[in-house]
Amino acid sequence: MICKYCKKEIENDSVYCRFCGERVIRARKKAKDQISVPAPVQTPEGKYRGRLMVKGQRVYVTEGTEAAYYVRARAVKAGLIEQDKSMPKDILRNLVEKYIDDNAAVLSPSTVASYKSLMRNAFPAYMGQSISVIPWQKAVSDETERASAKTVRNGWRLVTASLKYAKQSIPTVSLPKIVRNERTFLDYEQIQRFISAIKGDPCELTYLLALHSLRLSEILALRSDSISDNMIYVRGAMVRAAGGQFIRKDLNKTELSRRDIPVMISRINKLRQRLPISLNDKTFNDHLRKICRDHNLPDITLHCLRHSFASLAYHLRWTEKSVMQLGGWSTPDVVHSIYTHLSSKEINEDVERMRAFYTQD
Repeated sequence: MICKYCKKEIENDSVYCRFCGERVIRARKKAKDQISVPAPVQTPEGKYRGRLMVKGQRVYVTEGTEAAYYVRARAVKAGLIEQDKSMPKDILRNLVEKYIDDNAAVLSPSTVASYKSLMRNAFPAYMGQSISVIPWQKAVSDETERASAKTVRNGWRLVTASLKYAKQSIPTVSLPKIVRNERTFLDYEQIQRFISAIKGDPCELTYLLALHSLRLSEILALRSDSISDNMIYVRGAMVRAAGGQFIRKDLNKTELSRRDIPVMISRINKLRQRLPISLNDKTFNDHLRKICRDHNLPDITLHCLRHSFASLAYHLRWTEKSVMQLGGWSTPDVVHSIYTHLSSKEINEDVERMRAFYTQD
């Protein structure tokens, strides 16, 4: 080859000219690997993990460093490695992910989103382990130390559903008990004041529907023809999808949620043309709290108005069964707790009246 600077003949593989010392060939850049693989996600254990699709099958790659992950992932993708031995099929996270993916079409978007959140956050020290070595009771105990009892139970339900779907045995464990916080609701006198306070308010219809036992998701799904002939026809619900937007779900939370409720506050018939309602729950609750503060009422949320429906039913001597049927409660737990609370309150008032009788002169 000829040096382009001094024009003298030099060896063909020369990088520098042996006569003038100039660089005659630029160092060739290493060709980029054209095999595309997804970026890894760092696991709670500090490793880097990604999911590939190889010949129509999921393959998981996990390595201690990001660079090692890319080397191995590209080798797996290229077929240089038949399968990734570092991620056995019985890894708990794999089973949970497969359960969610395979059932995504029959689950509501909000349920899928909540399951994926649980997969990311529940049992972080054990999701990356093989189910054959996980000490299940210790896993539950560890999770109880860092999360609420309700969160632990929700995470465990997802784990057991995934194990059952994979035809694995379900471990027997002791779960933490849920201590239910006493939910605030309006009593019958406060409900009368509240109805007067919201008359003419932009959110009046929403609050009146909640007082008829409707959930927010059910209220958002109503259309103008959902209220007719002095009845409220509850069909379907609007639920949050993964992106935060509301989408319609034709099946309600439970079979009993699909119900016909008589209109008991006649003003609803006059306001039904405001349907459909498109505001979000934060707007409803913030505005509701302001109304309650301004009128010296308990600090409540929209869902508390649903419970206020049961409170008023107790005062009017409805049976728990009637409340459950019209309210769409599939189990008696909530209604029974409200009835028990109000019954205890009445007993205390009766006792005080008897004490006053015996202490009078």
